[in-house]
Amino acid sequence: CGFNGNTTVPLCNRWSQLGAFYPFSRNHNTDDGIPQDPVAMGQPVIDSAKKALHVRYSLLPYLYTLFWAANVQGDTVARPLFFEFPNDPLTYEIDYMFLWGSSVLIAPVLEENKVSVEIYLPPGIWYDYYSKMVIPSIGQNVSLPAPIDVIPVLIRGGSIIPQQQPNKTTVYSRQSKLELLCAPDKNGYASGMLFWDD
Repeated sequence: CGFNGNTTVPLCNRWSQLGAFYPFSRNHNTDDGIPQDPVAMGQPVIDSAKKALHVRYSLLPYLYTLFWAANVQGDTVARPLFFEFPNDPLTYEIDYMFLWGSSVLIAPVLEENKVSVEIYLPPGIWYDYYSKMVIPSIGQNVSLPAPIDVIPVLIRGGSIIPQQQPNKTTVYSRQSKLELLCAPDKNGYASGMLFWDD
């Protein structure tokens, strides 16, 4: 919710959602500011933060695989769109959303009291993470609904995302069965990767 100064409930809500998708996710602030943890901000922020962290914990196998690839191959975990779409000049200046690896697009709401987000969606088939609804794009601006408890997350067509049912801790989450979220491209194909160790 920011470090210096005080935040508002709506902004802390949105920043808590976004923070759930930072590779290193935590919340802290200066000692002379108001408390800004979700509990201090009220039930809507608690519910929203839990929902976003639920998605993060669901995607831990994918996130862990990305960190493994960063370690052994020098890949990035969080990346700007132009890393994946270098031939699309419309992605070069985008700094309001990012990808986890090549497959998960996070489109946070960055303005107070907004319940939708306007984004540029690169060409291809995309899927809403929550509804699994197909969102085709020819490389265009789209408006995504973003109720106060939802951060828009899209899955890129052609991807297979390993995931698990989340639990209260990462240790317990890792004991859940593995699941595969398959998001085929326009030709019906998808691929993915999973690194698993002991």
